[in-house]
Amino acid sequence: MKKKFTIIAMLALANLGLAQEEGGPDTTRFKVGSMEFIIIDNDTSFVDSDKDMEAGDEDPKDKDNFGMNYDSKDLTYWSGFDVGVNILMNNQFQPSFTEEHLIMDPAKSFSYSFNFFEKRLKFGTEHVGLVTGLGFTNSRFGFSNDRLRLDSNADSTFGIVDSSLTNGFNLNQLRVSYFNIPVLLHFNTSKDHKKNFHISLGIIGGVRIGSKMKYKYDVLGGESKDKTSARYNLNAFQASLTARMGYRNFGVFANFDMLPLFQNGTSTVAKPLTFGASFNF
Repeated sequence: MKKKFTIIAMLALANLGLAQEEGGPDTTRFKVGSMEFIIIDNDTSFVDSDKDMEAGDEDPKDKDNFGMNYDSKDLTYWSGFDVGVNILMNNQFQPSFTEEHLIMDPAKSFSYSFNFFEKRLKFGTEHVGLVTGLGFTNSRFGFSNDRLRLDSNADSTFGIVDSSLTNGFNLNQLRVSYFNIPVLLHFNTSKDHKKNFHISLGIIGGVRIGSKMKYKYDVLGGESKDKTSARYNLNAFQASLTARMGYRNFGVFANFDMLPLFQNGTSTVAKPLTFGASFNF
């Protein structure tokens, strides 16, 4: 029977910076190997599109790994799907700002990552090694001010109040996409994936590959949507300290970006902190 596994992220997800096949206004489909990812508004699923198994057959790896294929001899845990909550922190490591364009709505500030390649260099043992790979991240920062439009010039990034709105924005969100390469010191407690608790510490380097603002607001007869692509003086690079831990193919992570979200001098320093869950395959 065809194998399926679904993650309900409970967050409004949309396009990754990947080659994609659009399935609707807020629907994205893409394939990596035998895995097909489908992103539809606030539901995210991925479907293993391998040929159907013969009737009565059972794949023991699927049973042991919650429906996801996993090589039991490969104790590397970068490849997979991450979803987490974004918080902006000031220089005192506090989530507080006087500038309204930096005051976030936590319910609309989140990120998701698709990590599609991994490689582990063992230090003479299965228990310790160096892990690298490739991935994409889409980070979203929702503004709490429902009338603020983000704008910028050559010297600064700021917010402008849109006085034309009757009821304010339903969604006022900055979206930034990155291409990532991690360098992680990785530890395994067991050589058996079924019993393995794993920890990774290191840094994730990123290059910004796109950014835009998305607005939703009520109009007569329904809801309107605006998308504006621009740089907004966003930093071209990301360098995030990361700590990741998990059991088998499920884990949790926390990332803190050492570089500010916006270029120095164009806005008050604001550094993203992200924490969430990871699903490896």
